[in-house]
Amino acid sequence: MELSEEGYRRVCSLETVRSGKKGFFVEFGERVRRVAGGDWIANAFGGAGDDESRIRAIYAEGRVRAEVLGTLSRTKTLYRAKDAIASRARRLEGFAAVAAAEREKALLLFSQAVLRAPAPGICESTVDRGLALPLALLARAELFATLGEHGLAFEDLNLIEEKELPPDRLRTELARKRDECERILRANENSLVPGGALLDRKPLPASRPSRPSRPSRPSRPSGGENPRLPGASSLIDIEETATAGHRAIAAEEIVPGDTLAIEPPIAACLLPEYFGTHCHHCFSRLRAPVGCPDCTTVAFCARTCRDVALASYHRYECKILALLIGSGMSALSTLALRMVTANGPSACAEIYRAIASREDTAKPSDDPSPGTSRSAKRRLRKKKLRDSRYSTEKRLDLRAYDLVAHADRRTPQDFFERSLMAAFLLKCLQRVDFFAKVSRDDGKVTNDHRSSRFTPIERIAARSFLSESPNEQEIQVAVLLLKHLQLLQFNAHEVFETRLGPEHRFRGSRPVYIGVAVYPTVARFNHDCYPAVTRYFLGRSIVIRAIRKLRIGEPVAENYGPIFTKRSLNERRKTLAGRYWFRCECTACREDWPGFETLTNDRVRFRCPTEGCEKLHRRPRDANRALECSGCRRKIDLRGSVEALAACEEFYARGFAAMDQERVETALELFFEGANAFHRVAVPPHRDTHLAEIAASACMADAGNLWRPPPISNSDPKLTFDR
Repeated sequence: MELSEEGYRRVCSLETVRSGKKGFFVEFGERVRRVAGGDWIANAFGGAGDDESRIRAIYAEGRVRAEVLGTLSRTKTLYRAKDAIASRARRLEGFAAVAAAEREKALLLFSQAVLRAPAPGICESTVDRGLALPLALLARAELFATLGEHGLAFEDLNLIEEKELPPDRLRTELARKRDECERILRANENSLVPGGALLDRKPLPASRPSRPSRPSRPSRPSGGENPRLPGASSLIDIEETATAGHRAIAAEEIVPGDTLAIEPPIAACLLPEYFGTHCHHCFSRLRAPVGCPDCTTVAFCARTCRDVALASYHRYECKILALLIGSGMSALSTLALRMVTANGPSACAEIYRAIASREDTAKPSDDPSPGTSRSAKRRLRKKKLRDSRYSTEKRLDLRAYDLVAHADRRTPQDFFERSLMAAFLLKCLQRVDFFAKVSRDDGKVTNDHRSSRFTPIERIAARSFLSESPNEQEIQVAVLLLKHLQLLQFNAHEVFETRLGPEHRFRGSRPVYIGVAVYPTVARFNHDCYPAVTRYFLGRSIVIRAIRKLRIGEPVAENYGPIFTKRSLNERRKTLAGRYWFRCECTACREDWPGFETLTNDRVRFRCPTEGCEKLHRRPRDANRALECSGCRRKIDLRGSVEALAACEEFYARGFAAMDQERVETALELFFEGANAFHRVAVPPHRDTHLAEIAASACMADAGNLWRPPPISNSDPKLTFDR
């Protein structure tokens, strides 16, 4: 049975908190909802006026508190530890693969040995005499040297002595091999991959200086960086509207190919299914993975990424990642936690205080003096807000908390689900010593309360009686988690890489989503079913580039998923209403543009050539006859516009030919030239223009994350560092 619009919206909202599969969190939520009852959720809990009141409410009501604390007290750390025996087995299999001349298979096995191996002194001396990790690294370094990848070999050799010096015999051999790698690197420093670099990681080349030429791989936004919008171009600005909220608009004329943003995320999470193929921190493809010292759940591309992760979020997440994956929580819930673990407890406390100060300052206050006007009170509140934010915001990035969360439109049931997820994530943080002082949680039950004369709820209440409600610092972090779970629903981006086709750079290529991230500046770009920009990713950073011309003041809109060429009006509006809670009123929706199945070039409309006239005209049956424009009341001649359109279509045809020959730069220049000319004389829909803009998007994405899967035969190993 098809869901109603409200039912579909409720399902979409739930999926941003948890997966649809049965798991711990789904069952936990169902139990607490049954205990709480619909009336209590709708009235008592629903009467809470802010996020802190909601968090406190679930720890205040007796039966709800008993179920929440009683169930969550059973939360345990869960991770896959190092295993010297497994590491040794993989290493020996790697040597066998080398002997059989299966070098890539051997590299995979040696990398698995590296990731499974404990550091020296941790494993039993009976297994490789406690040297599982140095031996695995040495084996991989030798293979890299054989493959001619001396930079990676040199990095592995340096890793061997990272913590402890190996025995004398191994130390002598290590020094000899390192000297040999270093000598080769110095002799070939201009042609070899530098130590620690990945083969498929792309540096950002320099942009071309002149603005009319649009580089395919920009290093910074066109027109210089915007001083008020981190990561954005000075070509855009943000305006506040009554119906569309804050949105990006063109501050100057924008032409196809302009780079409008290159923004790193304030938090990003790799999807679990890519833990074995991508760096947990920077999302690069793994070639010589480096492991966490404690767990085998994740891998890093090099020491740099590993050390950054261990100094921030992974120090807390290491021993609960397997628990989070198995709990049934969504990727956005993991990202909500990452926004906390990446900052750490001290910064979270400052963020909480800054947000509380914002909310207090934003509330209407009494007149400072009799007769003070409303405008004067607003100015005073704004000044207080600026003063309160300055000292904190110069140290912390609070931009995410300015993003829309639609708190005023949420139901008590929605808030309740998110509050329970915040409580679960809080318990996970308590288990990994995130807080200096943790509320008591021994979860014991006395013999008296094990008696059969007590109901299950009463026995749970007895256990939770020994478990204290969260202390003030823990409540503050739970409040942040609840805020994250709201704002990420509408503002997170899926990070993707482009998988190239097996035989051609573009035929058969497709985007594959590998992670989620939040970009506060790009989150300001509103949706349009006919987007003005395209996006791709460099590692974790998002790149936004224009695909069509925009005049000053026009919205700079991206696309949130449903595009008019592929999905009908009803499908688009249903998806956007359910997932993002708005009814789309873009031009493609208002005019109900046809999809590719029925779209032709004949739908095009020409601009009136009279300057200042906004009237549009259909293609004339006889281009040689003058027309009278009903807008400017002048005789107009559209022959020049018709000829310009024909020239545009020729540019597009040449661009498709260049794309077919994999000449990316040439194809882009032709697509940009044609699109510029088209939007000067005409407006969409126009089939060839839409095809060219989609093709230009694919060409620009060629500068981002790319991967071509190697050909797979029946004898090939699984191409992942599966641990």
